[in-house]
Amino acid sequence: MNIKMNIMNNSYLHIDLSALRGNVESIIASLPEGCNLIPVLKDDAYGLGLCPIAAELAGFERISCVAVAHVSEGLSLRAGGFEKDILVMGSPLPFQLDSAILTKLTLCLSSAESAALINEAAGRLGMKVKVQLKLDIGLHRIGFDTGDELDAFIKDYRRYENLVFSGAFSHFSYAGNDELCQTQYELFDLGIKKLEKSGINCHPCHISCSASSELYPQYTLDAVRLGRRLYMDNPDKPLGGIREPASWRSYVTSVKERRVGEHIGYGSGYVLPEDSVVATVGVGYGDGLVLRMCDKHMNVLINGKLCPLLVCCMDQCMVDVSGLECRPGDEVTIFGYDGMGGYISAQELAMDIGANEGCALTSALSTRVARIYSK
Repeated sequence: MNIKMNIMNNSYLHIDLSALRGNVESIIASLPEGCNLIPVLKDDAYGLGLCPIAAELAGFERISCVAVAHVSEGLSLRAGGFEKDILVMGSPLPFQLDSAILTKLTLCLSSAESAALINEAAGRLGMKVKVQLKLDIGLHRIGFDTGDELDAFIKDYRRYENLVFSGAFSHFSYAGNDELCQTQYELFDLGIKKLEKSGINCHPCHISCSASSELYPQYTLDAVRLGRRLYMDNPDKPLGGIREPASWRSYVTSVKERRVGEHIGYGSGYVLPEDSVVATVGVGYGDGLVLRMCDKHMNVLINGKLCPLLVCCMDQCMVDVSGLECRPGDEVTIFGYDGMGGYISAQELAMDIGANEGCALTSALSTRVARIYSK
């Protein structure tokens, strides 16, 4: 599948929006009635493109809010015309507050100090601001502990007259450890009960990320907060219904016959064990090609054949194409679908090279990689 579309880039990430919609429909169908989906669109929607992905998701009735990590991401969504609620999951910095409040972002409330800062900024602007409380149940990044710290905040919360409480959330520290997740859920539930008793609106409350939503459906609560699962199934226990929508493709720029013993790449990176035909491809680690893919000689697809990567430079990489008819301009699929029946799963590729998950590969792609969308 060659989608040049007049792009001048050396590579492009093709995003199949129909596959994305199918994934979302499958996820929503698996949720109990009354439980909504909160797509996590941080890091440029895991490299797939923040505003285009948000626009595609905006039409789903059971998506009333999306989540991002930084205020800057929320501002980009607003500038792109996204009108639904946007939850900023990280602590906003003081100099970001005015812009965040003016654009009606929902801010994370993680401490009494942050409550005072957000309340003061909103009052100065003559506005109210939506906030969701972050509870710390064991990950220990940010958030109120559910003991004395939360009790002290509840005692004084009415002084923050410019804050509109609109939910509470947390995050498991180790999805996969059943006992630990149960203990942390009980802490979260304790915090929610305290908030409910005090009259603070803590709904929607949400704790499940992609992995925990797959492993522990009993913790879905009012909503699930999903990032990776929008694009890739569970790597260890796939549930089905999820198709990878993203394919990264580049092009061959040179093809040369090389002799046994020749050194390929910087620092004699690879020594040919036999006479070979080596193709140069126009992407490297500056585009987001993960170096371990070359170190472990993972395959790419060229003209329907799997060909091993040899070495990687910043802007180019070299591939063994021995026995393959290949010439400059031929398309190279690094992961995803090649349009000839070939497929390399980004999720499986990531696991093979020791990366956390396939989204680590899409998130690594630089702005030199064009994003192309189709339905």
